[in-house]
Amino acid sequence: MTRDDLARFAALPIDHEAVGLMEPGVPQEPYFCDPVGGEPVGRIGCDGVHFILLPGDERVFCVDPAMGEPGTYVLPVAEDFRQFLSFVLYCKDASPIAQIWWLSRPRFDALLEEGWQTAWPQRDAALEAVAAAFGLESADPYEKVKALQAGFDPACLRFSAEYYDILGLEGPEREEP
Repeated sequence: MTRDDLARFAALPIDHEAVGLMEPGVPQEPYFCDPVGGEPVGRIGCDGVHFILLPGDERVFCVDPAMGEPGTYVLPVAEDFRQFLSFVLYCKDASPIAQIWWLSRPRFDALLEEGWQTAWPQRDAALEAVAAAFGLESADPYEKVKALQAGFDPACLRFSAEYYDILGLEGPEREEP
């Protein structure tokens, strides 16, 4: 269902960038910290931050190559794509969702307040279209995302050899060609 919803979202005749999800579903050059097999959801257009789906997993993950560190480069931000969209509706942009992992509640609320003060008709029209197309209400993401991330074991992620090389980490056993 999540992948069907992503395809429906990408096909909506809206300004996706207005809600912080540039080029939804369009592959991009991979970053060193992209898990193997990750499918693009969209990118925020800043510091390489983007959202992905993993094979066999309905959760939406945030990949943050600039702010991350081993264990936090890739973190879940929603149980599925519809929940992710309800969080985008609440925040009025995908960017705050990417920052929850390191923000306190007061700092998160201040970030949202700042964004909410900015009138942007294109953004509001896009958000209304998303809500209507999926029958969604906005949902405050903070506690749900914090709980998802607190229970997440990054050991399930598979990375390329480049990831381990760049970070100087021992990687999984590699087969000789």
